[in-house]
Amino acid sequence: MKLLRCHIDNFGKLTDYTVDFTENPQVFYEPNGWGKSTLAAFIKVMFYGFANESKRGATLEKERVRYKPWQGGVYGGEIMFEAGGKTYLMNRTFGSKEAEDTFVLYDGVTNLPS
Repeated sequence: MKLLRCHIDNFGKLTDYTVDFTENPQVFYEPNGWGKSTLAAFIKVMFYGFANESKRGATLEKERVRYKPWQGGVYGGEIMFEAGGKTYLMNRTFGSKEAEDTFVLYDGVTNLPS
């Protein structure tokens, strides 16, 4: 699998942010507090969703709350990637709870849901 592009609508402090992964290797060299860990968390939850919150310890800050957009707006974004010789566009939004989340995977050529 190869990441091609990532667009964050709103996730934590990041808003309307796009990363193009066409250059290899990709390095993020930014000061503390810029959002490097937030970007990494976004990529993780786009593919796997948030950790099962019912199994986490009560003292741990829930990721869903931690990365809720600071400025409001649509919570989520999209990632374009290649896998098995095909291109896909994954769109995901997050709500206050898992039941409110949406996930759609599009074929990158036909733009139809896969």
